[in-house]
Amino acid sequence: MKKIVIVGGGTSGLIAAAMMDNYWKDNVNITLIYDPDNKNISVGEGTTPGFVDLFEETLGHTRQDSIKKLDATIKLGILFKNWIPDEEYYHGFSQVNIEHVDDNYSSIHSLLNDCYDGGINFNHANGLIPENIDDDVAIAFHITADNISDFLFDYLKDRITIVDDKISRVTSDGKNIQSVTGKNTGNYHADLFVDASGFKSILLNELNPEWVDLSQHLPIDSAIPFKVPNNTNSIPTYTLSEATKNGWIWQIPTQDRFGTGYLYSSQFTTDDEAREDYNKWLLYNHGVQLDTDRIIKWKTGYYKDVWIGNCFAVGLSGGFTEPLEALSHQYLIFMLEIFMSMNSTLKSVEYNRNRLNRCQERFFFDITNFINLHYCTNRNDSPFWKHMTNNKTEWVAGIEDKCKEEFIDLFKTDDMLDHWDNDNFIQIMEGLHIFNKESFREYINSRKNSEYLHSDAKKQHEYITGVKNSMTMIDHKEYLNSLKLPFI
Repeated sequence: MKKIVIVGGGTSGLIAAAMMDNYWKDNVNITLIYDPDNKNISVGEGTTPGFVDLFEETLGHTRQDSIKKLDATIKLGILFKNWIPDEEYYHGFSQVNIEHVDDNYSSIHSLLNDCYDGGINFNHANGLIPENIDDDVAIAFHITADNISDFLFDYLKDRITIVDDKISRVTSDGKNIQSVTGKNTGNYHADLFVDASGFKSILLNELNPEWVDLSQHLPIDSAIPFKVPNNTNSIPTYTLSEATKNGWIWQIPTQDRFGTGYLYSSQFTTDDEAREDYNKWLLYNHGVQLDTDRIIKWKTGYYKDVWIGNCFAVGLSGGFTEPLEALSHQYLIFMLEIFMSMNSTLKSVEYNRNRLNRCQERFFFDITNFINLHYCTNRNDSPFWKHMTNNKTEWVAGIEDKCKEEFIDLFKTDDMLDHWDNDNFIQIMEGLHIFNKESFREYINSRKNSEYLHSDAKKQHEYITGVKNSMTMIDHKEYLNSLKLPFI
């Protein structure tokens, strides 16, 4: 039986333990070492649909079950406000199952005819959800870190060994971790060590990993989190991302409050300036004063190799960008799935390590471009926005130029579509006014099969619109309240 030691009891460590226990079952002995003084860092978290899939496929919980156990709210997308000043747009998850649309060309018709409504995605920021929350609808959750920790600790307590202790020493030979030492519980040896220690990466850093800095394109590196009451009579189904002169503010609805936070770059604003700006926003939007000294700091980037020797770094230990689009859980789950698939025998195979580490590089390449695309506003009204306008990634600058002359390629030739469907990009690019309709029209009409593309695009648009219109929408808050009622 192989021994696995996981260091860190935050979300990453707990999810890693749950997924590995589910995958290897009785073939492994898992010990999770958790410092109870090292709390989760966030007051509210948004997730992506992959997180919901984890609870269904790995933990065996229905969506309704997960919502009740996590005290979660339903997330259907993100509302972007003031990224272009005085404008807003929506980026939603899939409302219509893409499997029913072989190749989604519907935007060819809808954009040219001024009737684009998010394509297959949700496109409206409100407090409504589909009456039937089933597998054909992509949903995510808004959760609090404490709730998911409590749930996962309870789930794992009879499946793995959980040790409350603080790591006082890590012993390595520079190539492998030989042991870790708990302050109160002594030494631990393992075949595999999983570093889930957060930004400190206390295991991986013993093996001299190479750091890749992403701050040129994604300079936000600081956050001030703060909870505020929800005094409205509704619970939104979206995360609010509101741009400011120095970054942006998140607002995440939980069942009894909003988790908010001010994100900024230390290159362009001081902590005191950020507090002052955030306090004005809180007073204007919620009538409350900022009352916290807490600031979260991080380096934006990733380790080129997250699997070195017998050590595998997950979550924040492997890398982090800003929390725009809530991609941390998606990164965590994706890398764990790749690791378990490539390393199913738990043998030390160099080929497997090399392939996984290249997946790590590719994922952060994709994330960097996807997030940087959101900043393609061409704003110059502050030093921060001037920097973002002048530091587009090569891909973002290229796709912006392409869309002046043609259109984002919908024909499966753009490898940037690895993790997101066409309409994810199109919603964002339409919201930022990147498309040139006349060049788009010229491009489509120039294609050999243009008549068929126009006809098929119209049919697909009509099909997607029909599916959306046939959905019965219900009040989100009322639905959540119904789950709390006792069964009669």
